[in-house]
Amino acid sequence: MNKENLTKNKRQQKRPWKLWIAWTPIALTLVGCEPARDIFSRIPGLGPPATEQPKTPAKSPAVAEMEAEIRQRINDIRQQNNLNPLEHNERLAQVARDYSRQMAREDFFSHTSPSGSTPAQRVSAAGITYLMVGENLFRSTNVPNPISSSVKGWMDSPGHRENILRSAFNQTGVGIWQDGNRFYATQLFMRSLF
Repeated sequence: MNKENLTKNKRQQKRPWKLWIAWTPIALTLVGCEPARDIFSRIPGLGPPATEQPKTPAKSPAVAEMEAEIRQRINDIRQQNNLNPLEHNERLAQVARDYSRQMAREDFFSHTSPSGSTPAQRVSAAGITYLMVGENLFRSTNVPNPISSSVKGWMDSPGHRENILRSAFNQTGVGIWQDGNRFYATQLFMRSLF
């Protein structure tokens, strides 16, 4: 075996050890050796997010009530299906609100923004640490009751229904942006790390 192959072979042998080290905190958390927040706080970029005030509050008290009503209806559906209710996460709601506003202002409707950002990228960009994330979107024009329409539409759609009924999700954030008679709603779902 020549020197180049020997060096390459040694590097390949080290990789499993590095992977094991990378996954050790998760394994320790699962068996309860140490609280997750203590383990992850020592790993750069995985500590608990800093507390900060929302940058985009609900557009009005009426819109804030609409956001709360969607959260409540989704939690009612989850409880009817023997699932735990989702905890409200205001930072996640801010990401959802920002995205609803962006869709309204830039006149598009997609899980991927015109710049190419995905739900996971938008949540990460907000400094939120998560294990998994999902997103439901709704848009309407001249709909008398957009709350009922959005929840019904999501439950009638297999992919959106799956997000609502995914037992692994434990937090949610709803963000609504209303522009005249147009209504945009984004609901983010997340499995938090902490």
